[in-house]
Amino acid sequence: MVKAADRVLEAMIRARDEGADLVEWRLDVTREPEVENVLPRSPLPVIATVRSVEQGGNFSGTLQEQLGLIIRAATSGSSYVDWEFRPGESLPDELSVMRERVILSYHDFEHTPANKDLQLLFDQMAILRTGVIKVVTLAQRVEDNISLLNLIDRGNNRGIKVVAFCLGPLGRISRLACLLMGGAFTYAALESGAEAAPGQLTLTKMRQLLELLQ
Repeated sequence: MVKAADRVLEAMIRARDEGADLVEWRLDVTREPEVENVLPRSPLPVIATVRSVEQGGNFSGTLQEQLGLIIRAATSGSSYVDWEFRPGESLPDELSVMRERVILSYHDFEHTPANKDLQLLFDQMAILRTGVIKVVTLAQRVEDNISLLNLIDRGNNRGIKVVAFCLGPLGRISRLACLLMGGAFTYAALESGAEAAPGQLTLTKMRQLLELLQ
């Protein structure tokens, strides 16, 4: 979540030094992101994300512009690219050829759908056969965390890598449990005030909690 293009590499190095294994670069936040210059020098594997306004981000351009920026990142060395799932749409041809590097993501900042609806959503996403499926919804009750975490088991039973947790104060526990339940990875903020979504823990706090539990 770095706005200035000339500070991105510095943030990546700091994330590595503080114990991160993987870093997400929100290209929709950085002004004129210099992907060709930064990505080959990253000290960590990178998820290149262009989050749209519709899914809680800052990118308001066209779908083709969004795809273009993601392809630029992929060809410049990002390990993963995040592509937003839109029901009824197939994976763009440009991403189909590197589907193992695609994190197919879905975000709901308003609520957590019923279990049957979540399972249907997951099954629709699984048809696209991407490397990782990510489903994130807002927790309105503690039980919503269980609904999301169950998707991890649903994916693992099919050999699908899954990231699934809840947003908001009630969802914090699932951000940690995501890893403990076999999720592919989870997300943390580099520092307080730099959260990408409500309820996100800092990297330091996340590692402290994981050490306590492990």
